[in-house]
Amino acid sequence: MHLSSGQLKVVLILALLQELQVKRQRDVFQELFEKDLQLCPQCFVEQREQCQDIFQKISEPSDWSRLLKAVSLLIDRRTIYFLELNDVHQEAKLVAKRKAIEDQKHKTENPKKEFLELKERPGGFHLCRSLTGKPRFVNYLEQRGHSSASVWLYMMHYVSPLLMQELYIQGFPVPRTYASCGFTHFQSYAGHTLMYYAEAEEGLRLDLARQLLQLSLKLTFGFSDFRIYLTDLTADNLAYDKENKKLIIIDLDSVVLVDAASTSGQAQKYEPLPGDGFTFDVSAFCSGQQLDANVYQACLLLRDFLLKDVVNERLQHLLEQCVTCKDELCDMRFQKAYDLIKLMDS
Repeated sequence: MHLSSGQLKVVLILALLQELQVKRQRDVFQELFEKDLQLCPQCFVEQREQCQDIFQKISEPSDWSRLLKAVSLLIDRRTIYFLELNDVHQEAKLVAKRKAIEDQKHKTENPKKEFLELKERPGGFHLCRSLTGKPRFVNYLEQRGHSSASVWLYMMHYVSPLLMQELYIQGFPVPRTYASCGFTHFQSYAGHTLMYYAEAEEGLRLDLARQLLQLSLKLTFGFSDFRIYLTDLTADNLAYDKENKKLIIIDLDSVVLVDAASTSGQAQKYEPLPGDGFTFDVSAFCSGQQLDANVYQACLLLRDFLLKDVVNERLQHLLEQCVTCKDELCDMRFQKAYDLIKLMDS
């Protein structure tokens, strides 16, 4: 956050006028966790020991940095903290992300009932549901050690903590999870987002493009017969880990999850709905077909952003075919993705 000297004076005046209390970050996270416990004690009580441990290991920034963060939260409600974690064994850079659920005023007594009664919303998490029995995804997460109540509540409000932990274990390119403390998720810092590399040297952008296409295929094929369709695959939700030369997806909150074990699995082309951006119909994802929607979004991002100025006729032709995928030229986009990956590898 960069402020001019005049803006800094205004900030100080506002802080004094509003008697803004600058708390230690560990105290801020402790209070947020206690707030979440009041909302749903049965959902988060098992997290207490792990969260107390990570709160104590957070390195405190300067008072000035904490003041700037406190003031920024008055203007920008996105609660994102960049932290350093110190203990005997390691020093690590972390990002703490928190999902705001300001409309949730009452205790959640029955997260399962509330989730099943939830109507379809733009964005967020959608679980394709079977007509009979508990969703297999819930059973799967319970077997992995998550409490039933926390699974239903996270799916309703903030699915990233669940998916980030599981996908990291499964070898997907996502940040390491250090802890989930209620609706605050602590994950490793993955580097600058893809926006930072809009004008990077061409070789690096081609490597990022290849990794993005591979990611789009990997998510579609999924894990344990669960397919993952992102509905917000943007440059802001992707980062580049320079040390490991790896493209990382840093946000998994806008997702449609399909139980492929209960579907036919036949591949089908995704057809965008009218409108700007990525438009979709949840029922299409849940129809039982293997859609190429992740590949479509990846190709769109590459054509219009990351590779738009790359002078390579074959590359641009394949990207255009992948995005438009006209019937006479393209049955599905999967082959276009493989062709693009092969071209970038050559």
